[in-house]
Parts: sequence; structure tokens; C-alpha cells
Amino acid sequence: MGLSIKTLFSLATAAGASLAAARPPAKPSPFFVNHPIYTPPEGVRIMYPRASELRDGTLLVTANVFGGGNFFAGPDGNLPAFPVFASKDGGITWKWISNITDEVNGWGMNAQPALLELRKPIGGYKPGTVLASGNSWSANGTRIELYASTDKGRSWEYVSRVTEGGRPNTTNGADPVWEPFLLHYEDELIVYYSDQRDPKHGQKLAHQRSKDLKTWGPVVNDVAYYDEYLARPGMTVVAHIPPIKKWIVVYERPIGNSSSHGANYPVHYRLADKPTEFDTGEEFPIVIDGNFAPNASPYVVWTPWGGKNGTIVVSDADNGDVFVNQRGGDPDAWKRVVTGQRDAYSRALHVFEKHPERLAIIGGDTFNGSDFELTIGVLDLKKLLGQDKPKPGKPGRD
Repeated sequence: MGLSIKTLFSLATAAGASLAAARPPAKPSPFFVNHPIYTPPEGVRIMYPRASELRDGTLLVTANVFGGGNFFAGPDGNLPAFPVFASKDGGITWKWISNITDEVNGWGMNAQPALLELRKPIGGYKPGTVLASGNSWSANGTRIELYASTDKGRSWEYVSRVTEGGRPNTTNGADPVWEPFLLHYEDELIVYYSDQRDPKHGQKLAHQRSKDLKTWGPVVNDVAYYDEYLARPGMTVVAHIPPIKKWIVVYERPIGNSSSHGANYPVHYRLADKPTEFDTGEEFPIVIDGNFAPNASPYVVWTPWGGKNGTIVVSDADNGDVFVNQRGGDPDAWKRVVTGQRDAYSRALHVFEKHPERLAIIGGDTFNGSDFELTIGVLDLKKLLGQDKPKPGKPGRD
């Protein structure tokens, strides 16, 4: 199911043919936009992609798929699953390698996948193991499950259930869980998620931790509003900013029908010394030039390019562009950068470890359904941000 680019040559003369044969094949540019990873059949939607770069440079991408039949399905051929695609050349060519299937509930892997390759051992799993999470749901509940692959994403085994809640329902007062995000910090795996189970909050952001990937600690709040029940912060993504020794969390922050600078799901962020201490961090909205706010399903990464603090890069759902901050998260220093990549619901960002000047933007369908293709763009940060030499620190791994 991988995609390839086929070029048709029409040679008019034998001399022309000899000339073409004498030239070495052109090396593809590592930079491009809106390049297809997978195009599903008509009526099928693929969205909410997530990525992980392996130690050997392979880029894995997964996403959730629904509608029009179950062509990525579990062993029974019926339940939904997360397809996994792999690229060994920086996102130019792609190959489907596996499906992450529900092995315990009989519900399928329905939505909101997450990926992470371990760089340190944990829970009996060696470095190089790929962890995957996602939401398995039915009319009987929502369950955030954890799976592992010891062969670079080609096969998967069940590890444990992180947490569970009520059936899928975004109405305040319902009690589901949503949207896991994985981080290996020190000797623990942290799983962040959106939580509607607390009767004090319409929704809050929380996390749980494990040292063995089997037993999970108590629910710890990350973002919870004690005076605004209607607030529904959602879609946690976390990144490290090495030069300032801080961690950043981004999330959407809808409150009823209110809006901020025209955004109904304005993007907010907090900084903390540790990725377990966001609940006490000061909250900031991302606002550009005092009159524009990114909207919904944010993602954040840090790159060493762009000055002494490197650059924080944030994506949202409604814009093809990204939003950057080169002053360590200063709320007055956000700028909008044109990318050429199209908008999509819950895009993923990735800074390549061996090529930190390359920023990948991965997107699928929009929330309302206007483009069915899963695509990737790889942008040259040196051109986007200037020629400043990168600062010490590894993107996404510190």
C-alpha cells in the first residue's frame, strides 16, 4: 500500500535517449509540501496522524481511519485499526508495514493514536521498542490501551490498559477519556490524556505514570480550571526546550460558546521545570500581532535552529502555517510562518534528529471533511528561520 512517484519519459530521438542515459538520476530534494503518504478510497477518512523517528532514521506514521468499510482492520476483518507506514528516505517514499489492532476489547482501535520509540529500557522492553497507544471505544466505554513493537513497527503486542472511562460523549457531565500522548521521562512512561471523569470539571488534562508499563500511578492534573466548569482543555502535546531547561504543554481551551480573537478553540500553553508539574504553571494564549489566535488541536516541537533559545514551533487545525517563538515562550514573541502545507485536523510536527534543519508537517483530513489524503511536508528551517547555527540539544529527546 506504499506510494511511489512514477515519471513517464518520452524520448524523441536515439541521441536524446543516449544523452538521458548518460546523466545520473537526479537526487530528490529533501524538502517538499503536500506529498502523499496514503490516499484512501472514496468515502474513507484518514486523520489525526502521529509520528516517531527510529534510531536508524526510519520515520513511522500512523493515523486513525474511519468510514467506507474497514480496509485497515483487525484479525476478524471488521474492527478498525491504526495503519502504520514507514519511510526510510526522509518522507519521500512510503510503505505500509502493519496495523495496530485491538487485542483485548473486541471494540477496535478507533481514534487518537500515539507513537514513541524507547531510547532507554523500561518495563522489560529494550531501547528501540516502539510503543503505541490509542483510544479503543464502544457504547460501553473508552479505554486508553498500550501496545509495543520489538521489530520496528512490523508487529504489535498488548502491554496494558492505562485508564478507562465512559462511552464516547463530549457533553459535559459524561465521563469518557480521550487523546493520549506518550513521553518517556527519567525512568517512567508518562501518558497524558483528556479526562471528563472528574465531576468538578467539564474536562481536564491529566496524566498517569508507570515504571513497569503494567501498573499505573494516580491521576495527576495538568490543566484543570476550578472556577470554570464549562472549560474543556484538550489534546495535550508536550515538548522539551533545552536552552531554558523548561517543558512546554500546548492544548486547546474552549469555554462554552466563547471565542478568543475569532478562535472558538484557542491554543494555550504552559511552561514548567518538569513535565509532571504543568498544573502550577502560568497559562498563556498564543496570539499573533494582538489580533489573531490559532485554533484547535495544536501540536508542538522544539528545534535548535533559530537563535540562542532555538525555536518553539506550534501547529493548529485551521491553518497551513505554523507559529513560532524564538524567545523561550515569551507570550509577546509569537510569529506566523508560511509553510505551503495545507491545514488539517490535529496535524503532527516532527524535527528530524539527524537533520534538525528539517521540519516535517503531517496532516490528514480536516475536522469537517474536505480532503481525504494523508500527506507530509518537509520544510527547510534554515530558510524559514534564518541561518543561525543550532543550539545544543536534541529535538524531542531531551
